[in-house]
Amino acid sequence: MKNIISILLILFIVISCSDKGKNAQAKRIVPLPDSVLNARWKVIKALEDSIHEGDLVVRCGNDFTSESLRDFSQKEKLYSHSGIALLYNGEMLIYSNMAGDLNPDEVMRRDNVDSFLTPLTNVVAGIYRYDLSTDELNKLKSIVEAHYTNKLQFDMNFDPSTDDKMYCAEMIAKSVEQATGNRIIIPKSPITKELRDKYLKMALDKGVVPSVKSGEARKEYWSIDNLYLNPHCIEIKKVIFGEPQKPIKFPTPENYQH
Repeated sequence: MKNIISILLILFIVISCSDKGKNAQAKRIVPLPDSVLNARWKVIKALEDSIHEGDLVVRCGNDFTSESLRDFSQKEKLYSHSGIALLYNGEMLIYSNMAGDLNPDEVMRRDNVDSFLTPLTNVVAGIYRYDLSTDELNKLKSIVEAHYTNKLQFDMNFDPSTDDKMYCAEMIAKSVEQATGNRIIIPKSPITKELRDKYLKMALDKGVVPSVKSGEARKEYWSIDNLYLNPHCIEIKKVIFGEPQKPIKFPTPENYQH
């Protein structure tokens, strides 16, 4: 039963990150007034000016899927997606791995900063910086750009033991570790009983169960807060406009009937 619960936790992460679950939007998001949106754009532009190559750029959307995803961070539950900032032809772009309607091909993408951090769909944004040497930064750039050129696939199994496919936090953690020759090690978070229990019923409701063998390896994972809550990363700037929509209710195991 423990292995099945582990499997179902990963299943829920996959469904949430890929934005393919039922009721992915609890209610229609109310558009912001122009005055509010313009004020937020000014804040985002100031945030954009603080970005350097190699910075970790993180965000949280204004939908309940983002609210669910940020809950997988165990220490600081702020962000739902992460990317790495790199210059390309003189323009700062954010490289990230994602799936869902915004990226149906499920291959690594790069977006301009305005698109990645737009206040139209995001309520939290942050910039964090690793203590990279010039050589390490160049290696990081080569690694991440190689992933992009090779069309790195999004990892729908969220399996940190494989390198041919990766999810957003995994790509960043592995790239930083490789670029620094493991001088920087990004810690992982354990898959706790609390997390398993919290999402068991919701995962079961999706009607798809991966193999037991697949779930047995899921003992730990890279969450977004692992990427910046470590001695090698400092906060540059963050903005919090508000809270994303909350799910109507998280079903719990006590509500589940076999």
